[in-house]
Amino acid sequence: MSVKSHKLGRATLNRLFVDSLGDAVLKTENLDGKPLLVDLQMPYPLRLRVYLYNCTNPPGGRALDEYKMQVIAPDQRRGTRASFDYSDGRMPFLVAYVRLSDEIENGVFVLWDTTKHEDFSYSANFQVKSETIIEALCIPISSSTRGNNEIVLAARPRHLLSAIEMRLDIMSRDILEASHDT
Repeated sequence: MSVKSHKLGRATLNRLFVDSLGDAVLKTENLDGKPLLVDLQMPYPLRLRVYLYNCTNPPGGRALDEYKMQVIAPDQRRGTRASFDYSDGRMPFLVAYVRLSDEIENGVFVLWDTTKHEDFSYSANFQVKSETIIEALCIPISSSTRGNNEIVLAARPRHLLSAIEMRLDIMSRDILEASHDT
């Protein structure tokens, strides 16, 4: 099943992300740019660096049951590789938004694990199955596992904060498991 998607402009996309976090937001920076900087207040004292993109299902070249986003890091040039920025005590988050109708809020945020993508090419494709997006319309947070053992999360805007918490829990668990394997 494929659902038509509509791209949002940078400022609109960033504002939707911030508004979806509600009262948890303490401060934002770079609302018109990329990456979006968001500081969350208690009980979520986090400093996020959000790499936020549109996620679409364009015709041709892509399986009908798959959505994608194309990641170009800030200041990344064609033919170069990039990594997400962990500096200044900020946790990078790779997020895309699937807009499912003309109503901006009628969509799903998809969260990938930045630790699984430490060195990526210019305009790298990141995919998510339609099933994961559709399931997020029915339950608070859906998930799927990709071939690199990455767990991708999807959630409606009202469940974004819980999805961020879950993303952090999964990353922490992966770090603990890796430390036990060494």
